Amino acid sequence: MSEKVSQLGDRAVSAIQNNVGQALGLIYGLGMLTWTAFNQMNSNYWSYFLTEICGLEPTVMGTVKAVTGVGEWFFVIIAAIIIERVWLKHGQYRSWLLVAPPATFVCLLMTFVDPVFLDMGAKTAWMIFFQIVGGFFSSFFMIAATSIVPVISRTEADRTLLSQRKAQGNMLVKVLFAAISLPAILAINGLVYRVPAGENAQNAGPAGFTVLALVFGIIMIVMFVVMYKRIDGMDPTQKICEERAAAKKRGEKVPPLAAGEKVGLGEMLKYWLTNLPAVIGLFAEIIRFVAQMTIQSMAMYVFTYAFGDVAMAAVMLTACNVTGLVATFVSEPVARKVGIRATYLVGIGVSFAFSVVCLFVGASSMMAFIVCICGIYFGMNFMNGTMMGMQSNAIAYGEWRDGKTAKAFIMSTFQWCPKIANAVAGLLTGFGLAAIGFVSGMEASPELAQGMVNIICLIPAVCFGVAFAAFFFGYRLTPKKMEQIAVDLAAREAEKGADGK
Repeated sequence: MSEKVSQLGDRAVSAIQNNVGQALGLIYGLGMLTWTAFNQMNSNYWSYFLTEICGLEPTVMGTVKAVTGVGEWFFVIIAAIIIERVWLKHGQYRSWLLVAPPATFVCLLMTFVDPVFLDMGAKTAWMIFFQIVGGFFSSFFMIAATSIVPVISRTEADRTLLSQRKAQGNMLVKVLFAAISLPAILAINGLVYRVPAGENAQNAGPAGFTVLALVFGIIMIVMFVVMYKRIDGMDPTQKICEERAAAKKRGEKVPPLAAGEKVGLGEMLKYWLTNLPAVIGLFAEIIRFVAQMTIQSMAMYVFTYAFGDVAMAAVMLTACNVTGLVATFVSEPVARKVGIRATYLVGIGVSFAFSVVCLFVGASSMMAFIVCICGIYFGMNFMNGTMMGMQSNAIAYGEWRDGKTAKAFIMSTFQWCPKIANAVAGLLTGFGLAAIGFVSGMEASPELAQGMVNIICLIPAVCFGVAFAAFFFGYRLTPKKMEQIAVDLAAREAEKGADGK
């Protein structure tokens, strides 16, 4: 590659050198982890909150999660189109980091409030409305934050660094969340409702859940403001957006942006649907999230009803997230050595193996179950650590192939993953619980334990098996291929610079 690079000139050489330092990677990771902390309330406790605090039947809970998942998925598409077509004052991407988090916070906080003044039908509608609207606003800042990655990164090493810092930050906050969230809920409920922590204080009322969501939401807003300030000047559209906003403020007539500056809906769909690595990556990530959300939403049920020790749910979540954090650090040098594609495949394989083992031994003992779930998390965080790099490589491939791309729209499709997975996992777990005869408050039994383990292990096992085959055959962006793409894109940039002189 060095011989070809030397022929391109200084502009091209600069274009393919690493552009992301450790400090920027750290700030980016810290910003993203605060959303993870806030969203963990939904991932870990919302199913439980709906049935045990709000009193919804398991099938209704499953339906609520399915409907909200589909609704959020639809509005992610709308958010992506708005980001591509509507450029706000501080840049196409950067502006949303300031605007969207407060609205998200208000809406999602309402999903951890029990509206006791409503009947069950109205209460169900309340939860669906606020979850969908909150998800809509969260799509803006998450699409913007992820779209920044392919904009500021130039090499696979850049993408690996940002992807790993995001994953490491997310796993670190998950470790802390798992360690403190349930004890905090129990302690708050104990104080508010005067129930000893060991006597099902988690079921005493909504206060513990509401207060914890409030705290994490405020921290999220503050950190996204910090992140917004840190990437000042890095959004390539920021200058033109600020100039146009200033002209409008002075009362000047501002002409619409040139047609080439924005991507039409037809082009968005074309660039996405014809980009096989992006489509396969999306499919694999949906499957990973289905498996992850199945485990997260079932954990409280398994330890409350199958093993009869709800406190161990916090122990397992902490152990899983520590294991996942270790995996993100282990996967970083692996990804640098063998590339993003191979590292992602290793993660799928490890998760599949532990899912199968858990299916056979998980119900035999609590410790066997915890060890197996930790193994699944280890594999999933090999995938998580390379996820954003995998997505950004697919966008670079599309730009290399087509000469133009719709970064926000393609990145938004990866925001569908938790939305679609939330619907699928909620539907599977809700009706799965009904199928094994689960009723709120029932006594534990060997049959119930095995039934719950079947739900929490069989679904991920099938998911990971399908994902491995699809990713192996459909995602062919090797390090050698990405190196060639970087050189070719750098050559084009150098030619543009020369033509513009």
